[in-house]
Amino acid sequence: MNFFHFIYWLFSHLMAFITGFFGFCLTQHLLQRRNALPPAHLSGREWIWIQAVSLGELLLVPELVGRMLEKKVHIHITTSTKAGRDLLNTLLQTRLKHGHITGGFFPIDLKSSLNPWIDAKPKCVILMETELWPNLIHLCSKNHIPIGIVNGRLTVKSTKWIKSLTMHSLSQIDFVIARDHDSEDLFRKLGASRVHYGGNLKAANVRPEPMQTPLLDLKILWESHPVWIMGNTLDGEEVELLNLWKKQKETRPNLKCILAPRQPKRFGDVEALIKSLNLTYTRASIWKKNTQLIPQDILLLDTVGDLATIYQLGEFAFVGGGWSGNGGHNPLEPLRYGVRTFMGPRYDNFEDIVRPLLTTNSLWALPVDRLPSQIKALMNHDLRAPDPALGSVLREFGKALDRTWKILEPRI
Repeated sequence: MNFFHFIYWLFSHLMAFITGFFGFCLTQHLLQRRNALPPAHLSGREWIWIQAVSLGELLLVPELVGRMLEKKVHIHITTSTKAGRDLLNTLLQTRLKHGHITGGFFPIDLKSSLNPWIDAKPKCVILMETELWPNLIHLCSKNHIPIGIVNGRLTVKSTKWIKSLTMHSLSQIDFVIARDHDSEDLFRKLGASRVHYGGNLKAANVRPEPMQTPLLDLKILWESHPVWIMGNTLDGEEVELLNLWKKQKETRPNLKCILAPRQPKRFGDVEALIKSLNLTYTRASIWKKNTQLIPQDILLLDTVGDLATIYQLGEFAFVGGGWSGNGGHNPLEPLRYGVRTFMGPRYDNFEDIVRPLLTTNSLWALPVDRLPSQIKALMNHDLRAPDPALGSVLREFGKALDRTWKILEPRI
């Protein structure tokens, strides 16, 4: 047992003691995770356990699940965050609505919390992206339950300070399907024995999704208005983008805006910012309860699960996370609808996706002060005309799902 693994083992036992004897001190979220159990109907059935930590990982699940259902297995999807749970609830009522699919919170990575899951004997455990939970991985290995990583991503920076713990966990992993070749090499160097290249599933999910009611009502209400959509924005980005939008509105009075902050906990702060800029707005959560109301100039998208499809209303999309953050967010959500898209120059987390897309006439990664000139240049073109270069890149991205499924299918 190496030093980092010993520290994690010690921490786990301490957490088990605290949560066992002082459970009343836990937040509701941690209490729900500590008490999370697999559905009783899974006992004695063939079932697959998929863990997707939060929003981005959950959006990778539907396409894979669709193929798994052809194998007549039951599927239970877990997530670790409250925002993830809200999105999972939405997906279970829409794209994942099926009698063989259930979902809930992921248990805390403690032996006492995990034992009921191990006793339920999943046929396979799939960790989306890089969910390295040492106790879960160890228990699966000990009980001969196959466990693997799908769409796995590693960077030297992300593993540097916990390299020994990462190596110990990866040595017990049954398979890894890496999303890029750099990650593939790093997984091997850190001790994973069966590593495959699958491609990035975040890039493969390029099929346009139809818009559902009540968002269809918004499409009708704003059909004669150009709309700028600002999605997954971080603190410091909203003020820059809203000021840019406000300046454009001086010459285009019918210009509308949909603003979706990345973190639900920031909805109130962003609402206060909009008020401070003397802009008129409507909260989407209120409008959806009474769609007879006509939204004001800005729709503050304070609902979970709507952003991905609402991008299709956009004249332009502004994908946050790369202006005041370091990593960016997925620009493919608007691009799959052909919406011309801007993002900040710091897109480290999506570099393998962004670089090919920057060769098209549909995506620009620019500092905020360079956005006005690029927008002005684009206004002289038909913004709804298909971009052949974009179509070519998207077709190549789409192959990742087939490659991943070819590797995963024998284990399902």
